[in-house]
Amino acid sequence: MGIETTSSAAAPPAVRLRGSRIGVLRVPDWPIVVARQTGALPAGGEHGSPGAVVHAMRIVACDEGARADGVRVGMRIRDAQAASPLLALAPADPVGEALAFERVVRAVLAVVPAAQPIGDGALAFRMRGPSRFYGSEPRAIEAVRGALTPLGLTASFGVADDRFSAELAASGSGETIVPPGGSRAFLERLPVGVLGDDELPGMLHRLGVHTLGGFARLPDDSIRDRFGEAGLIALTRARGEDDRRVDADGLGEERVLRLAFEPGIEGVQELALAVREPVERFVRQLAEQRLVCSEIRIVLRGEEGHVSERLWRQPGFLRAGDIVDRMRWQLTESELGSPLVEVVAAPARLDADAEHMPGLWGGGDIDDRTKHALERLQGMLGREAVLTAAPGGGRLLAERGVLTPWGDAAPAPAAGPWPGALPPPRPSVVFRPPLPVRLLDEAGAQVEAAALDEREGSPATFSPPASTRRRVVAWAGPWPIRRRELGDVVHRVQILDGEGEAWVLLHADGVWLAEGRYA
Repeated sequence: MGIETTSSAAAPPAVRLRGSRIGVLRVPDWPIVVARQTGALPAGGEHGSPGAVVHAMRIVACDEGARADGVRVGMRIRDAQAASPLLALAPADPVGEALAFERVVRAVLAVVPAAQPIGDGALAFRMRGPSRFYGSEPRAIEAVRGALTPLGLTASFGVADDRFSAELAASGSGETIVPPGGSRAFLERLPVGVLGDDELPGMLHRLGVHTLGGFARLPDDSIRDRFGEAGLIALTRARGEDDRRVDADGLGEERVLRLAFEPGIEGVQELALAVREPVERFVRQLAEQRLVCSEIRIVLRGEEGHVSERLWRQPGFLRAGDIVDRMRWQLTESELGSPLVEVVAAPARLDADAEHMPGLWGGGDIDDRTKHALERLQGMLGREAVLTAAPGGGRLLAERGVLTPWGDAAPAPAAGPWPGALPPPRPSVVFRPPLPVRLLDEAGAQVEAAALDEREGSPATFSPPASTRRRVVAWAGPWPIRRRELGDVVHRVQILDGEGEAWVLLHADGVWLAEGRYA
């Protein structure tokens, strides 16, 4: 079995260089390009069907033919199909798009020393060296354009003193070179909507500010007071002073571990043996830069093209053994359907090692002995046997706290507000899933939530899970909760039984369920 390994741990990005300029390359409609290359969309062309890429029932990318029919990004699928009856659809594949973009990156790095992908089919590169080598900025762009020719790709280019202006310059067609010192004049007439923040442009419109030039003339203190730090960042960009730069060492020195296997790997033990030494070397290289990884994104690719991507996180930082374990677990839980041929491990968060060193009197996020004990339990009992809790969002009690396996990244809480959610204090015992119970009236018949709502009935007895029947001393409710997965409308009731225990019950599809208990 041959193993190809490329890894590095570069120094932090360099400070901004005075007089340096940035070029941006953008492949238009990159998700469409990838979908056509992989066969997810039919081939385009003069007589080809218009195409679009969708996610969460909305259009996230479309080609020129679809736009000519009136299809726009953000449109609902049914509205897009009404506007373009021949519209072909493909599901979004961000992992496949990122992997496919590596070919573009390698082609560009053949003619420029430093480049950095910035998403959405775009790449930023420093112009200082290439413009000197090729004689001018237009000639440097022609060299980059020529590097894309073997890939059959066309791109638009933008060059400016700052990255924000260069990105906007590349959003058109052909090439746009903003003269040195001309970023603010270039941005002056552009609408505030190009800032990309859905909330900020709307508020600026209500204040009568419609262009970046008008926004740039507002005082810093007023923007800070009204919009906070995010507003100041947007103000800096509107003035042509965006300080985001391209990594001075280029993408070729990005902190990424890539492993390729020929022939492919089929078992987790074989994977562990193959990756242990490269992972240990990768972690040592980070340590030489005084860095540790606290979040890592692992991508597994099977021989038939199926991909598994996952973000892993744990308190403290990830050692080499932690990363190997997570590769094993991910392979076990993935459904690649073919031998594993490639592993990519990209740190999503790098911290200075000093941030994780114990203080003079101890301290730190978590005691090392506790961490070791949890990892040992997880190794013996399985990944799902050791869980951590994080706040969640939702109307049901089980949604208010999210349990994830130790080492997994907790999902971001869904945004509220949550009408119908139980206010504090909440029950200390939450049943996952809710347990079936019985709530009966004086005649021994099951109580219906509708009858309680109209005060046509009253609960008399209650049968908790795995216990004998109890008398209902007091009750309150019902309160409706709209949850389609549990029925059109779920009703919540609180009761106090004769044993002095308080319960939260749900009535869904004619069945009573115990959601929680006040201990």
